[in-house]
This record gives sequence, C-alpha cells and structure tokens, in this order.
Amino acid sequence: MDTKPSSHYHPPQVKKFNRIRRCLNMIGLAKIDLSEASLLETARLETGLDRFGDESFLPPLRMLLKCLETEAQLNQFGRQAQRTRILRSLKNRLWANACFEAYPEMLQRKIVAPIIIVGPARSGTTRLQRMLAADTRLLHLKAWEGFNPAPRMNWPDFGRTARHEEVKQALHQMQRLNPGAASAHPMDADWAEEEILLLHHSFCGWLALGFRRYYDWFLGYDKTAAYQYMADLLKLISWSRGDDKDKRWVLKCPQHMLDMDVLMKVFPDAKVVFLHRDPLKTVPSVLSLIWYFAVPHTDMACREPLRNIWLDLCEQMSRRCMQVRESLAPSQ
Repeated sequence: MDTKPSSHYHPPQVKKFNRIRRCLNMIGLAKIDLSEASLLETARLETGLDRFGDESFLPPLRMLLKCLETEAQLNQFGRQAQRTRILRSLKNRLWANACFEAYPEMLQRKIVAPIIIVGPARSGTTRLQRMLAADTRLLHLKAWEGFNPAPRMNWPDFGRTARHEEVKQALHQMQRLNPGAASAHPMDADWAEEEILLLHHSFCGWLALGFRRYYDWFLGYDKTAAYQYMADLLKLISWSRGDDKDKRWVLKCPQHMLDMDVLMKVFPDAKVVFLHRDPLKTVPSVLSLIWYFAVPHTDMACREPLRNIWLDLCEQMSRRCMQVRESLAPSQ
C-alpha cells in the first residue's frame, strides 16, 4: 500500500497555492470560509437573489459542511475547490428558483420514457451515453449545462454564453491541475455528461473524498427530493433550449445503481439499459479514478480510506441495483 502523503503527488500549481494560503492564514488573512452562513450569504450577494425556493437541500449541505471540516482533512486548495463548487450549486439554485417563479409552466413539461443507462463506473456507460447522444432524435445533458443549468434572468441570452465560457475555462484549468483525472474521464463543455452534476445541486451526489462518516450518512439518506430536483432542472434546461417536448432524454449516472428505487419513483416509465463488466476490472479502475480526483484536495495519505469507502460503495451499488432490477417489468 502506497503510504506517501498526497502532497507528494501535487502538481506545482497546487503546491504553490497551498504555500501562499498557509502564509496568509498565519497572519490572519484570506481564510477560506466553509460555513453555511458565509456560503448562503455570498451566493445571495453574487446573484442579487434571495429565495432558494425548496430548502430540502439544507440538511445534505449541513452534513457535507460538517464532514468537510471534521473528516476530509482538506488542504487550502481543497477548501477553495469545495467552496467554489458549493457556491456554484447555491447560485444555480437561486437562479433556477427565479426561473421557476417567473415561468412556472415549465415544470408542467413531461419527461416521457427517458432512456437511462445504469451500470458501474468504468463499465462503458460514458461511451454508450455519448454514442446515443449523437442521435438527434434524443435529448442529452451537456457538461456546461450540468455545471451551470440555470438561465440567469436579465442577462443577455439568459447568460448562456457566459455559463458556457465559465465551464470551458474551469475544465481547462482542471486539465492543467489534475491531468490524471482529466485523462481518465475526459470532459468537454459541449460533450454529453452525466446527471451527477445535477445531483450536486442538491448536495446528494457522491464525492471523491475520504470521509467515512459522510458516506455512512450518504448510503442511508433518502434522495427523493434530490432526484425530483434533478428532474426539474432537466425540465428547465429543456425549456431554455426550446426542445421539442416529444423528444426523449438519454441519461446515465453510475450513482443511480445506489438509488434505483428513487430513480424509478421519479421516472416511472423509464427504459433502463443495464451494463455489466467484470468487477475485477471495474473496481481497480474506479479506485484509481477516485484517487486522481481526491489527491489534490488533501496533504494526507488517502489511498487506504478511499479504498475502504469505495470497495464498500461498489458492493452496495451492485446489491441495491440487482434488488430493484428484479422488480422491474420486462418492458422496461
């Protein structure tokens, strides 16, 4: 087992960021605040909006923030990355709620018989999704829409150009700071991407961090509200694009294996495509991918905690998925 500290693998840019931030912290400057109050206030200030609408996201957010502070052993880069990610989700919730209030009819749109690809990470789900997304008869989620799903009221073109450019620049930065992760799961702002990006807006998508207590909570938490909000965001995206209401979505996300019961409750007429690949090949590949995503965020050795968490998670995914799959009608 590799016990080297994660800092051993940090690229120069991450090491420099951590060094500068530590120096500033020593003199009481530039503290990266991960408190609920600071995050909510900043999101409201930066959008000029106040109402989040449905507040079912607050309990998951609070658990996440608690575990980030007490378990995740984040370095300064990790703290900044988490603050940026959480703020983006909060701001999108504010913008989305403004759209829902101004155009409530969009929530009456139907997501009819979506094609949902379900299978372990590293089993070919991304390739299949991107292949099907090439069919213009189907709708799919683009990466930039997953990161920035909500139109920005009163911006030129509803902020579409700005939202796209933000994600394009963020992905370019990720390729520089974390080339291992970028190589293992290539992303482009305009490529098809999975709905975990939408689940993150309810703080109910899994994260590549080594905090055991968070995952114990995550496995037992009812994510119905998060999946319903995911569906609402899909309706918002489709409405903002002017999509044909009769077109079907093609969706995919390995996390759906954990939450198949909720998935089928929210999309009862879904057509599910199950993929399988030898776990002796998928699980090591998953562990490698998760390590690449996790390592810049901490200075501590993280292979062992990540291994223990994700071995359990992979087993839980398979067991839960098989249990629900047996109850589905053959026509699905």
